[in-house]
Amino acid sequence: MLIQLKLDNTDLYKKIRKAMEILEKYKNWNYKYVFFSGGKDSLVALDLTSKVWKNFTIVYVEVTGNTHPECTKYVYKIVNEYNADFVHVKTEKYEFFECLKKWGYPSLLWSHSNRWCLTHFKDEPIVTLTKGRGVGVSGVSPYNSVRRHFILRHARPILLAPRRSKWQWTYYSLLPLFYFDKNDIWQYILENNLPLNPLYRYIGSSGNCVICPAMRKEQLLAIKRECFEFFCKWKKAHEKLRRDFALGKLKGMRVTFYKFEQFYNNIKSS
Repeated sequence: MLIQLKLDNTDLYKKIRKAMEILEKYKNWNYKYVFFSGGKDSLVALDLTSKVWKNFTIVYVEVTGNTHPECTKYVYKIVNEYNADFVHVKTEKYEFFECLKKWGYPSLLWSHSNRWCLTHFKDEPIVTLTKGRGVGVSGVSPYNSVRRHFILRHARPILLAPRRSKWQWTYYSLLPLFYFDKNDIWQYILENNLPLNPLYRYIGSSGNCVICPAMRKEQLLAIKRECFEFFCKWKKAHEKLRRDFALGKLKGMRVTFYKFEQFYNNIKSS
């Protein structure tokens, strides 16, 4: 068991009912999407949605150059278990580590203008597919991180597209896991016998974005140990940014650069 569960089942079932009530309201829409990254949260969102919706499309977005092949392999295995259409999209215009060298570390905030990883690798291919129509389900929840808790603290589990949002994936965004916490996610996975992405065992994440600006040093060390090719690509890109910094030409988010610079020095000296 990956974590110590401390959840009363009745509490979980109440949250499941809330999630299904959210999904029920939109089950008859023409354009319905579930965004599945290969992560544990979107796995639960997909499974819940499949119990309510028919005739929907599962959308998998590969981050060009930064998605582990095992994540993609796992996603293809999972989608075969559901009676839904499937679309695998990715940008052909950009490669993650080349962009990192050129633009520096992206922002951690969704709404920040320097969140190039989200804009070019997720937003653009998804909006090209959906054209902003219909309703989409994601596994986003306030519990996912302190950052998401701050952003979603005044949000609701049904989000309407802002009128001026160029990169809104769908007209309505549904967050059926809005009331779930970490224990709820693990409990649901265990009780429904859902197969977990094997990369969690090795690097602590789904591998959809192997190198993430929000990652911790322990995750980077695991990537060095288990996914050395990705570690080398990050190291090469970071060393380019170090040279830019020395020349006073560093782009991107400095606070994130400083964090990774500390990781770089700690790993180098260990």
